[in-house]
Amino acid sequence: MKKILTLIMCVAFSATMFGQTAKVEERVKALEGDARTLKGQVETLQGQIATMQSRLNELADRNAEYKKQLDIRQILSVIVDSVKYGIVSAIGDRKTGNVKVTLMALNLGQDAYPGILHGASFNDYDGNIYMCNEDSVSVGGLSNYEVLRHNINTKITMMFTGVPVNTRISNISSYRGGGATYFSLRDIKIDWR
Repeated sequence: MKKILTLIMCVAFSATMFGQTAKVEERVKALEGDARTLKGQVETLQGQIATMQSRLNELADRNAEYKKQLDIRQILSVIVDSVKYGIVSAIGDRKTGNVKVTLMALNLGQDAYPGILHGASFNDYDGNIYMCNEDSVSVGGLSNYEVLRHNINTKITMMFTGVPVNTRISNISSYRGGGATYFSLRDIKIDWR
């Protein structure tokens, strides 16, 4: 009887193990299928990433070419007649449309009067031009014509009126007698308040 009972237990154990082996094999096959699917998806995504990177490089090259053609570069300071002119701020009043541009002038040469500033103008990126006449220009807080001392900063302010909110300065130029451009600065952001 013991032998029969042992034989029955062995057969039952074998049947159980065979059933479990079949389940494990099915799971392995399912996981292998999932792995192949994921591998295919990863390869597809890598191909899409490579295509996107190629497109980004192409757009960067095109952007660089456009910038070169348009000659867009920010110029925040310039030296003219031994005087360095640099932008300090451009502040716009949202209510009135007035824009106050503040420059700093540093005379690197000898004490001297700069040419009389007969006004200024700026262009926005939409092609509009805004004028500032000479009585809206202040050099050192006095008038449009003051001496610039050697190695001492002098503040120059210019007031523009009727400027639409969110305008950005493409090019700002100051003029001397006869309307000749004295200096120009480019791509100035207006801080609208």
